Amino acid sequence: MVEKIRLVPTTETSHPFARADVKCNFKENGYVEDEYFVYGKANLYDANPDERPVVIVENVPYVNRMLVRRPADPARFSGNVVIELLNPTAHIDIDRIWVNTWRYFVRHGDIYIGIVSKPDVFDSLYTFDKERYGEINWPNPLPDRKEPKGLMFPLNVQWENGLLWDIMTDCGKILRRNDELNPIAAYMNTKVYLYMTGWSQCTGFINRYVRSFAQTKELKGIFDGYLNAGGGAKLTPINSYANYARGGIFGMEGWSVFGADVPFIALNTESENKMAAWGDDSDVPGDLFRSYQMPGSSHDEKNNLDDWYRDDPDLAPERRQPYRGLEGEVNNYPYTYLFHMTMARLYAWVRDGVPAPHMPRIEMERIRDEETGDYHYENLKDAFGNAKGGIRTAALDFPTARYYNWCNEPQPDGTLRHNWLYGHADPFSPALMKELYGSLENYRALVAKSTALDVQKGFVLPEDEEDIVNEIVQMAEARGLH
Repeated sequence: MVEKIRLVPTTETSHPFARADVKCNFKENGYVEDEYFVYGKANLYDANPDERPVVIVENVPYVNRMLVRRPADPARFSGNVVIELLNPTAHIDIDRIWVNTWRYFVRHGDIYIGIVSKPDVFDSLYTFDKERYGEINWPNPLPDRKEPKGLMFPLNVQWENGLLWDIMTDCGKILRRNDELNPIAAYMNTKVYLYMTGWSQCTGFINRYVRSFAQTKELKGIFDGYLNAGGGAKLTPINSYANYARGGIFGMEGWSVFGADVPFIALNTESENKMAAWGDDSDVPGDLFRSYQMPGSSHDEKNNLDDWYRDDPDLAPERRQPYRGLEGEVNNYPYTYLFHMTMARLYAWVRDGVPAPHMPRIEMERIRDEETGDYHYENLKDAFGNAKGGIRTAALDFPTARYYNWCNEPQPDGTLRHNWLYGHADPFSPALMKELYGSLENYRALVAKSTALDVQKGFVLPEDEEDIVNEIVQMAEARGLH
């Protein structure tokens, strides 16, 4: 339950961490960015054998941060409010859904809300600006519990991750109010639709929320739709000390969490599609679900990591380094347009009752290890070495590079680290591109025709057609096609 919400002013000497106003040119785009602190009380839960929540501690006080990015003019508001669980994996708040989709949000007048999803980021916030963020806290009410084995992320006994579920609910309830507790109350003259979204580790948080909380009678209707991106179909443990044998970030063997009583879309890059374990699409009431997969793409790539954080003064120098892989160039497959398309499909499903179209999945083959007898899956490749199937663009149908979802990074001790999330691209030689496509002018014609077909297939939005053609052609030119 929320007791208070407070605007934290932006001044010449203090501003929000992970701010977007400068990077996204908010003045020119007619957007504003504010930060609020939310003061509330949350219950701490354990899970019964059916993964339903059982309260073990009531009314734990918390203070959380909320980033609000909105049209300066309420008349521009679309009615869509996208709430992102800020990704904590690097121990900083990462607004990856925003990074991949902000041009679409700003173009359409959507409101974006980013909230802390895990106290792993608190130390970085305190270091960034202790005076601004010193209040942020999710205290652990039961610090003497036995630490579970096999944790994917280190346990900090000072804080409790399991307060998130009520924090998510509180956020949804706040944004539906029409009083001073709601930071977007001035925008409530139109019908509001709330979409919960998250990237990578945060997909496990959303899966847990949907599986254990959102389908209960008391909480139905809090959110109108869900977008999981860059993650799998498994459940995060319900609290910091929950048994990982029963539920881990990628754990819970035998469970495949998909579908909800409201539209639910999972969007995956090549880095995750082999382990995502999503089931089939579903239109069954109570299990609405689509799986969208993007060949050529990688979890981390040029736009969302190499460009976005390069030279960012708010980050430590080691966090704003460019691509360090030894292979080729950083993966720059143009998948932001597929994020735009996916948001548009989710909006139409929620608002207009138009089910999101079924999309082709990346083609895979099941391979048996002759030594162990175990099976694993690999993506099938086309003649150019790129993944077959999935939601394709002209960058794959008329490629100028072979795209990978991994790279090898040199370490300070002289060893190599295989990074299976940060992709690279191996550009074709100018001679091969000339043999394949003739000239840059002819290549543009091929890409334009292919993209027009992708618009007809529903892979690309009409409003993005010109931009994606230009981006793909510019990549070819940069790789030596003239």
